[in-house]
Amino acid sequence: MSISGISGGYGYGYTSSVNNLLQLSSLKTTASYSAINAVSRVSSTNKNTSAYASVTSFLKDYQSELTGLEAAAAKLQTNKDGNVFTQLEAGSTDESVATAERAWRLEAGMDVDLDVHSIAQAQKNVSVANYASDLAEEDMEFEIAGPGGKQTVSISSTNANGTKKTYKQMYQEAAKAVNANSKTGVKASVESENGKVSLALTGKNTGEANSFTVSGKTGAAAGLEYIDRAAADASYTVTQNGYSQDYTSSTNKVSIAYGRVDVELKKEGSTNIYSGVDTDRITDAVKDLVDSYNSVTNLLESNADRGRGTATHLSSFQRGMAHEKTLAALGITKNKAGDLVVDEEKLVEALEKDYDFVVDTLGGQFGLAENAAQKADRALSDSVQRIVSNDLGGNASSSSSSGSGAANSAQSGNAYTQFANFVAGGAYNLANYYAVGMLLNTMA
Repeated sequence: MSISGISGGYGYGYTSSVNNLLQLSSLKTTASYSAINAVSRVSSTNKNTSAYASVTSFLKDYQSELTGLEAAAAKLQTNKDGNVFTQLEAGSTDESVATAERAWRLEAGMDVDLDVHSIAQAQKNVSVANYASDLAEEDMEFEIAGPGGKQTVSISSTNANGTKKTYKQMYQEAAKAVNANSKTGVKASVESENGKVSLALTGKNTGEANSFTVSGKTGAAAGLEYIDRAAADASYTVTQNGYSQDYTSSTNKVSIAYGRVDVELKKEGSTNIYSGVDTDRITDAVKDLVDSYNSVTNLLESNADRGRGTATHLSSFQRGMAHEKTLAALGITKNKAGDLVVDEEKLVEALEKDYDFVVDTLGGQFGLAENAAQKADRALSDSVQRIVSNDLGGNASSSSSSGSGAANSAQSGNAYTQFANFVAGGAYNLANYYAVGMLLNTMA
């Protein structure tokens, strides 16, 4: 990696590098090279200030876009930790029977048969139905005994002014009273159908342990004491590695495969719970890579006249990540604007048809992701002198050559300052300086 390249770490950052270079350029005429105060200390002429700001803005975008591309590529490189091909997800062959979700680290090739015999249910009691606008003739005074405690509900059928209440009014008052008490573990609602209403009591939680009773004078809510749907536990069988085990649960959310998978039971039936890669995650990663690649290419194309390095890297990116036929096999093509686009359906189809081929082509040693990452790394490792050589007005080439031009003279005359700026880049720079020196001494 070039000492004065764009990348961070121990090397120069782009701002520090351009400050050191622009001291010899028409873009900057002051003697201060501070990265923090660079913009405020450039020449007072609008031309110089504008040019410096343009260069630093481009280099900032250059670094941001290329590091973003490296990050996008890393998601698909099989030699990188946490790549999308190693992030297994749990799935169910019949999600109407049960859904599955990874709880913690999965094992590849998980294969579990799940037979759901019954699902967990909450108890429900419902009164007889009466026309909503009919006047109630009886009061209510009944007791609910639930898993959390007891509650007495008392509702008069007569209003304060002596008029009779409707069934709808009485049921609404009863439901409000029940729901105001959170201890019984029971909730109430008013159900309506074909102009008739009824009062319903339902357990807040599923399972036999959460059943409740209703006793006393139900009056206008006659029938509320009878169970319409009993509380029940879920019953299911798990078969893994040829061994079957029966289970019951008070809820429909259970864990299988030694707690690695969370399953929600939906209805009676059979399904297979398995582990595998998430095609949506892979598709999103490919789209991110392509979008980032397009963004870098467009940035280089619109700034190709800034320097020899920028033009060189543009040419490299325009050659693409792979041959058009290889890209097409993955559902990646070029649109009229020249940008790469991903056909998600074709990519998923390719994954299902030949998964190993897609993984190797995308993330293998010579795959698309590695190709893109290498292009990005080369561009980031290039020197600022080459990247914006034209912006530097030709001083970059003279400063890096062995000629005796004015730029070299100025730089030689200020050797101590240049060395100080070089050392300021970090201990890595200084170590390289002495290492090269020792090598030259050895050769001498």
